[in-house]
Amino acid sequence: MNRAEISLMLLSGHNGGLGIRDPVDSSTLSFHSSREGSKILSDSVIDGISLEMDLHETQMKKSIHQARELRDSLEQDIWVKTSNGLPIHRQKTLQRIKDGECSTWLSMMPTHDNNFLLGANEFRDSIALRYGRVPIKMPGFCDGCNQPFDLSHALDCKRGGLVGARHNESRDLNIDLLHLTGLTQTVKEPIIQEPDSDGNGGLRVDWGVRGFWEFQKQALFDICILNADAPSYLTTSLQSLFDKARDRKKKKYSEAAEVRRSTFTPIIASCEGIFDHEAQIYMKRMSTLLASKWGKSYSQVHGWLKARMQVCILRSVSLCIRGSRTQWRGAGIEHGAQISLYCN
Repeated sequence: MNRAEISLMLLSGHNGGLGIRDPVDSSTLSFHSSREGSKILSDSVIDGISLEMDLHETQMKKSIHQARELRDSLEQDIWVKTSNGLPIHRQKTLQRIKDGECSTWLSMMPTHDNNFLLGANEFRDSIALRYGRVPIKMPGFCDGCNQPFDLSHALDCKRGGLVGARHNESRDLNIDLLHLTGLTQTVKEPIIQEPDSDGNGGLRVDWGVRGFWEFQKQALFDICILNADAPSYLTTSLQSLFDKARDRKKKKYSEAAEVRRSTFTPIIASCEGIFDHEAQIYMKRMSTLLASKWGKSYSQVHGWLKARMQVCILRSVSLCIRGSRTQWRGAGIEHGAQISLYCN
């Protein structure tokens, strides 16, 4: 890792960094901001006059706002200068991360109790994915299909069920979150169209819930987590990928959902935890329900919810990289009575 990459990581999360600032670099700005913010207070102490609290608070807010704008401007310049020196494919990844608002999980305090704690390899893989780097200790070949093993293959190879597990973990998390809102009439993988006599044409979505968008009306959802860095997507923007995935889901399920007098919403996300706009609307609605039930502010609940879903995706992505795709071998017998057949 070179100095340029380190400077990127020292930026704020919304500018593509990790939000870990260098105290030496930020000390000058912090000092001037603090001095300007406390100017009325210090003048009051030095001159021996009474303190006007309203003016002091206004000055503090003004100073904080100016410091934030100046810091953001400086970070923008650093980001442009640094990212332009990186390879094209990494520039694309960094731009996607910066524009995708997928840094909420970095601001959460990780503990076992709140399910934000990542293992060492999970955290390293998440950071590598964030900055377009190759995760450490990657195997040379896939143990499921014997093909050369790189990051794209790890995220796309369906052997061993790891890609399916990535999908199912997000599905199960959403069902659990819906239970927390008080909407208990949820169904996992409901069938919305029965198959014909030959067993073809059947449709089922990932989950359904009654009363989410409208009172007593069933809402159906199907999730898709896509790899935006797949070789076939190199020249395609993330928004185009989201549009295609959303249209494909709606073409497949919307008509059958309408027949059932239900609504259908596709939940599309990338492996970095960037969500399509319809998925964002879905999370905002869920945040409103949770905030109302828990008596918390909407912004606090929405930040928690978004980070929780991002961590779920990142953890399952790491499983695709580190997990085994080989089949489990059984014990070879079904009952202890068979042991005598193998013994002299």
